[in-house]
Amino acid sequence: MKKITVILVAFLFLCGMSALSFVQAAQTPGMQKSEIKTEIIRGKIISIDIAKHEIVVKTKAGEEKTIVVNSKVVRSLKVDEEVRVTLKGGSNVAMKIKKIINTMHASTKK
Repeated sequence: MKKITVILVAFLFLCGMSALSFVQAAQTPGMQKSEIKTEIIRGKIISIDIAKHEIVVKTKAGEEKTIVVNSKVVRSLKVDEEVRVTLKGGSNVAMKIKKIINTMHASTKK
């Protein structure tokens, strides 16, 4: 009977300690997912600066935004292309750039 009581107390102690470690891990800010929101810009490229790795995009609202782009990506872009840019939250650094192909214009060029 004493062995069962000792085993039960040890088991409850270990469960309590593991629960505390899970709570501590959840409260650690480095372990949580980043809560920085991204910004999405859609517009036409009006200028490209390959030396600075920057593009200037004119949005549909008429705003001009300067965006820092990866050096490999900036070489593949062209002026007057329409793009959808995902920016890191609170910055002008592009995380992802997608070229928008307007199928209506593409089919009329034939």
